[in-house]
Amino acid sequence: MKLNGKLWLFGVCLLMAYPLFSQNVFLELNLNNQTVRSRAFSARPRRTLEIFRVIERAGNDKRIGGIILNISAFQAGKETLWELHNALEKFKSKGKKVCAFISAADLDMYCLATAADKIVMDDQGTLTLLGYVWGRGYIQHSLEKLGVGARELRYLEFKSAAETYTRDSLSNADRRQYGDVLDDIMALARYTVTNARSWTDSEFDSIINNEFMFSARSALARGLVDYTGRKEAVLNAIREITGGETENDFFIYGDSDSGITGSKYSYQPAKPSWLNKPPIIAVIYADGVTDMEQGIAAKNLARTIREVSEKKRVKALVIRINSPGGSAEAADYVAQAVKNAKQRIPVVVSMGAVAASGGYWISMNADHITASPVTLTGSIGVIGSWFYDKGLNKKLGLTIDIMQRGDHADLLTGIILPHRDLNPAEEARYREYILDLYGDFTAKVAESRNMDIERVEAVARGRVYSGLGALDAGLIDSIGGLDDAVETARKLAGIPIHRKVAYNEYPKPKFFDKILERMLAPEISGNNATATAAVLMTDLFLSGPLLEDLRFRIAHNGQVMPILPLGTVSNSPSAGR
Repeated sequence: MKLNGKLWLFGVCLLMAYPLFSQNVFLELNLNNQTVRSRAFSARPRRTLEIFRVIERAGNDKRIGGIILNISAFQAGKETLWELHNALEKFKSKGKKVCAFISAADLDMYCLATAADKIVMDDQGTLTLLGYVWGRGYIQHSLEKLGVGARELRYLEFKSAAETYTRDSLSNADRRQYGDVLDDIMALARYTVTNARSWTDSEFDSIINNEFMFSARSALARGLVDYTGRKEAVLNAIREITGGETENDFFIYGDSDSGITGSKYSYQPAKPSWLNKPPIIAVIYADGVTDMEQGIAAKNLARTIREVSEKKRVKALVIRINSPGGSAEAADYVAQAVKNAKQRIPVVVSMGAVAASGGYWISMNADHITASPVTLTGSIGVIGSWFYDKGLNKKLGLTIDIMQRGDHADLLTGIILPHRDLNPAEEARYREYILDLYGDFTAKVAESRNMDIERVEAVARGRVYSGLGALDAGLIDSIGGLDDAVETARKLAGIPIHRKVAYNEYPKPKFFDKILERMLAPEISGNNATATAAVLMTDLFLSGPLLEDLRFRIAHNGQVMPILPLGTVSNSPSAGR
């Protein structure tokens, strides 16, 4: 009895110390060091979903009066930042407040911060509002100097995936399609900022074009932020927001050591009771090129979709796609698995930074497709490229002597690369094959999206769209993030809003992957990822992504693929591929 009495007294003291019954407590959402930048790990999307669940719980928690958004050392892609902004707006719609704390921020990060009622900037921070740029590097002349020939097997107006190797400047098609994407992204940023800070469009344009770089002091003077400083400034902002005194205690999600409030009271997503066996919404991540073994690993991904969809307690499936395409076979393998799964349960696709070409192929059979406004999608088309020896062997002192039976038997023969270019007959056969595969792609889109083939053809031809453009073109069903996709899946499954739901995520990280992630994440995050890529870059003095893409193209030389161009040249660390 004495022991029980001591335990009871200890429990009472613990409850008094913990802000369990406090009201108007602020939750510090410390997102710093949350994002793992390496593609080798899958932690980033899991953490993003967890953040949304934390925000959702806080919105329904009567103790929580607001959120302190600590993004002073946070990096993420445009689509993730938009999704977070969207989630915070939902949180505010419940009558709650948000205070943002920033340090080194660009336009994307500032757009996220404008979801807050007040913005606090570290007094030693910088704010750089440069706008957006899109471009591409070209190595046509470098390949020529090396003695490598490159042919673009392109018969669709906007399918520009091989231009990096066959041109030295932007084509008119790329200027048109990516110019439209840039316009959409810039218009979204302008609307977000002007709406939040009560500016005119001309004021926004003046800041971007004439001022663009701010210290904390100048940002405060210009009205870009509301306070400068650190913890005390944040507390002052909260006092203004709430119209009263701040609580002594805060909750925190994320790393407490790097938090601005110093709170040790951890706040986690709501967990349903497993005794009640809640329904499950499964979230499956498909990241990387569409390939049978690497990237999305189509064989394993299709098997996971099938096995998960057959589980009795799984009532809906959300597939989060980040893929620029690749193999048509791999894309179709997964698309068929999606088609089969939706015969049993609702399937919703959430498009991340990019879900285009083969990435769109995977998506098209879903019951519902949602994308962020800045997602790159569409690119319904296929293309091939052909690399061949145009003096490389001679430069290296290599020779080849062959015999053949069959007019085209030597097509793939050579040292390092095929020893010759395609002849007219071979090029004509490629053209026929590419257009056949394109016809198959567009027919599948027409069937899955319930569109006339003429309408599909009008928006296809390899053209890339932003999420906003894709919605207008009928290629997706709604603008939204991963949290919206989960909510749509709940509705399609008929799960009542008051019913607790469990979320299972796939692929599940392996034990040693978790250990490596913890060990290596600090070493490869943020700017260190660029440094690591630079160290690993050894061939042709090319950047890591460019070298990776060239190797992929040569490894699949002559193969016809639904794939995007290499990527973008960006002035923003938060801009993605």
